[in-house]
Amino acid sequence: MSKINDLRHTPTLALRQRKARLVRTFSLRPDLLHASLLERFLKCGKKQCACHDQGAKHGPFFYLNRSFAKGQFQSLLLKSPDQIRQARQGVAAYAGLLAVLDEVCQINYELLRRGEPPGEPED
Repeated sequence: MSKINDLRHTPTLALRQRKARLVRTFSLRPDLLHASLLERFLKCGKKQCACHDQGAKHGPFFYLNRSFAKGQFQSLLLKSPDQIRQARQGVAAYAGLLAVLDEVCQINYELLRRGEPPGEPED
């Protein structure tokens, strides 16, 4: 969910300068992952196991999930600590990218609200 910034009282020049800084620092990291990292604890299929009686489930198991069209998704069980670390970094990188894009879009929206062209960023 987007963070809403109140930009109505920010001077136009300050908005344009902030946008220019954001655009200059914008880069696509090669490890981006548009997915969710889930940590799960599960019951096994053995009826005599303590996970059924005592609630001590097995895990944690880490899954990387991607959603597509309605009801369609992919799930990948991450098996090594290195995979889990890489998945965390990729998901965090994607969240950071979205935050930068969202801030640029909010600045453009405010510039248009003021009747200013969003155009090219200026210093």
